[in-house]
Amino acid sequence: MAPRRRSNTGFIGVRLRPAGHFAAEITAGGTRVWLGTFYTKEAAARAYDVAAWRFGRPRHEMNFPEVRSLTEAQSLSTEPLLRSQGEARRYRAGQRRIDTTEADEQFMAQWRRDHPGDVEATRAFWKEKQTYRRERRAGKRQRRAEYEAEYAKGEASTWGEDDERWSWNLTTTASEDTPSEDEDFDFSD
Repeated sequence: MAPRRRSNTGFIGVRLRPAGHFAAEITAGGTRVWLGTFYTKEAAARAYDVAAWRFGRPRHEMNFPEVRSLTEAQSLSTEPLLRSQGEARRYRAGQRRIDTTEADEQFMAQWRRDHPGDVEATRAFWKEKQTYRRERRAGKRQRRAEYEAEYAKGEASTWGEDDERWSWNLTTTASEDTPSEDEDFDFSD
């Protein structure tokens, strides 16, 4: 099976460096992890796949989905070019970050298996919070629509000049209507 093509190099997590080599990187826990520099884009893609296997990513997110295991991916991968001490340090730091993230993922998977009640309680909490925020935003939107309808009436408005609804609507901002990052948080495996 042919590898999946992505980006200008044709592979996920691989980019062309100015010197003509290829850099591999993966995002782990919101942080970009540098996997190394390689002579060929295929070697960089293989390094990406090793990291993806270690993070437990699904095969459709890999460059070579026909590889069946982490061991096979590691056997097909090559060591990166480490042309300076800085690159070697950066590579070691990336490997430590991968090891830490891998251990965190394993711990969280074990915790979810050992404490299903806590997982359900957490899901219920976020679901309730999401519902509350949606209702609150719907109320704000309704009040905003009332304000705009009254404002459009101009002189025919039923609200007096000193009506506090005018000032309340003027002080609300559109940013309050945007969902926060934690609202769409998902604890699914």
